[in-house]
Amino acid sequence: MRLPWFQVVSRSKMYYLKLFLTTFWAALLAVTVSACGGGGGGGGGTSSPVMTSPTSPTPAASNVLAVTVGAGPANTGYNVNRLYTSVTVCYPGSSTRCQKIDHVLVDTGSTGLRIFSSMVAALGLNLQTGSGGRTLLNCAQFVDNTYSWGPVATADVLVGGKTAASLPIQLIADPAFEQASGNCSSGANMTTPIDMGANGIIGMGFLKEDCGPWCVTHSDNGFYYTCANAACLAVAGNMTSIAKQVKHPVPLFSTDNNGFVIDLPAVDRAGAISVNGSLIFGVGTQTNNRFNAGTLLVPDAKGNFRTVIGARGWSASFIDTGSNGLYFDYDGSLAKCTGDASHFYCPANPLSLPASLTGLNAASLAATVLVDHATSMFAAPQKSVLPALAGPIGNANSFDWGLPFYYGRRVFMTIEGQTSAIGTGPVYAF
Repeated sequence: MRLPWFQVVSRSKMYYLKLFLTTFWAALLAVTVSACGGGGGGGGGTSSPVMTSPTSPTPAASNVLAVTVGAGPANTGYNVNRLYTSVTVCYPGSSTRCQKIDHVLVDTGSTGLRIFSSMVAALGLNLQTGSGGRTLLNCAQFVDNTYSWGPVATADVLVGGKTAASLPIQLIADPAFEQASGNCSSGANMTTPIDMGANGIIGMGFLKEDCGPWCVTHSDNGFYYTCANAACLAVAGNMTSIAKQVKHPVPLFSTDNNGFVIDLPAVDRAGAISVNGSLIFGVGTQTNNRFNAGTLLVPDAKGNFRTVIGARGWSASFIDTGSNGLYFDYDGSLAKCTGDASHFYCPANPLSLPASLTGLNAASLAATVLVDHATSMFAAPQKSVLPALAGPIGNANSFDWGLPFYYGRRVFMTIEGQTSAIGTGPVYAF
């Protein structure tokens, strides 16, 4: 039996790899708000929710993927500030042996496509092999002590009018390999869309692989394993080539492959039921992804920059669609919610805090941090778009500019090593 929303509202879903954080990033956080009787739209990876205004124009160009902030898959609870899209997974080389999956979470804080195995079981995708010719298994550990576990398969992945051919992806919760999942994490295994609040995750971060060179030369990498016996009752760490690692789909496109733009409409601080937007592939490759004027922000090697509010600064700041609010530790004047909503702020009056984001290139972007009373906003669970949702992060140096940052902006992001008109990635532009 599901708990009512006020009992589970603080349950955190952090869609960022623990080892990924240790090696590349700083303390990323994402939260799923769940509610009894919530959810809406389609389920089972076949249909899409009905959208309401405000909206952006319907995407039409071949390099544009439609995205929506909405209720999420049916029966997964109350999902807030969650950016969803649809992808089509095909058997390599086939145009008919395909399955469209809706409500896939767009996450710029991780890398690679991760889909529940049950949704593509009929495709019979070929599994990658590791040492000894046994199945290659992938572990994605998240900072809320949950994880996704499953084999690496190869698929042609269609996103909008683009195709990433022979893309290594993770098949989450494949029942043939669940017995060995304890080697991934001691936390909770996400085995259904209810656990995730989505039918999968498409990681759109600035890295090309989820692990990279470290996993090529180290078997104890924490990302990749292979079966230690034919029954796969146990697994062992596995050195894994770049070619077999779970990958960012965009660099595999034939064109428009150096980055992307996320374009979402502005939303009043009171929120909205849902909004439509666009994910535009390429930076400076077509007329619809040109950066004409604005701020170029160069992050450090971990994707971080500096945020300042008044006299307070956060050196390990980042932007991320996978976080459903703005997360930062402030001071005692910003009241936290009580009880099970303690992961959010509940100020007595709505706040608008002027802030600046500054990169290594010394360029700065002015922004406003909106903070409203979280439990009051959750009292109207039909609203899945809440631009004033914020909470503490538990790290004095980190400021997580989550999905609310994207409302009303065209956010450009280039991928590591990829060249563009705004520079060699990673570079952000607003």
